[in-house]
Amino acid sequence: MTDPVTEAIDPQGQRVETPEQLWDLFEQQESVVQRALGRVRQEVLELSKQMADTLTSPEGRIIGLGAGTSGRLLALDMAEWGPTFSVPARRRLALIAGGDAALTEAVEGAEDDGEAALRVLDEVGLNDADLVIGVSASGSAAWVREGLRQAREVGCSRAFISSHSPVAADSWLQGSACLILETGAEPVAGSTRLKAATATHRLLQRASTLCALRCGWIHRGRMVRMQATNRKLRRRALEIVVDLTPLDEIEAKKAISLSEGDLRLAIAIAHCGMDRQKAEQALIASGGHLGPIEANSG
Repeated sequence: MTDPVTEAIDPQGQRVETPEQLWDLFEQQESVVQRALGRVRQEVLELSKQMADTLTSPEGRIIGLGAGTSGRLLALDMAEWGPTFSVPARRRLALIAGGDAALTEAVEGAEDDGEAALRVLDEVGLNDADLVIGVSASGSAAWVREGLRQAREVGCSRAFISSHSPVAADSWLQGSACLILETGAEPVAGSTRLKAATATHRLLQRASTLCALRCGWIHRGRMVRMQATNRKLRRRALEIVVDLTPLDEIEAKKAISLSEGDLRLAIAIAHCGMDRQKAEQALIASGGHLGPIEANSG
């Protein structure tokens, strides 16, 4: 494997001597991050479709493989899928080199332990219904490479996110969707928590949010499949139902009660004459999307 571009020296970074100069360099390089994201637009759209297909299938799971900062960003984004979009924990697994301890501190050598990735994948029962997303800024993490190699052998759908283009002939990569974020050398050489991490974080945010839209979990800019687990969110849920339906607050509370807290179903109930059974049938017919139900409510 060639030396990762993320390890290169940025000539502008070499000239930085003051915090003010470093701040200015960060500002200048925001455009690098934006261009890197723009170049993978189509690939992210396609990944979001793979994610939606997986999560709307009966048993498919999204399994993330990451090491270091990349792994932490992956775990952070996937952790939000539960409260934001009600994705069950069993359908979203973030497998980080070094385990949970690596979320808050470096676990030396963990990213180089490809055998450990194989053991963990065996423990979770990897199968061909799963989508495996590997993230490695430098592309050098054996944890990610060997995990994707195993996913290939099992027959899983696969995606690889990196800031370094690997050798196309590498067997672990073949058949994977590749999303290469061309962020180049870092202002501080090798510190991929900077540009590479920023671009990766934004890519993951966009992919998961696009996936949610495809699944019908976002409607008219609202999170219609969120979990209302505290006072603030219960108030937000009520406001969403009032905003998206003809109901007042008293009626909206009744719809939420009828739906047993399923916000999307509560909105469908409101559009179906407060009839839960009819609303459930309408959601099935629309593939979980509220737009057709809203359009047909008259």
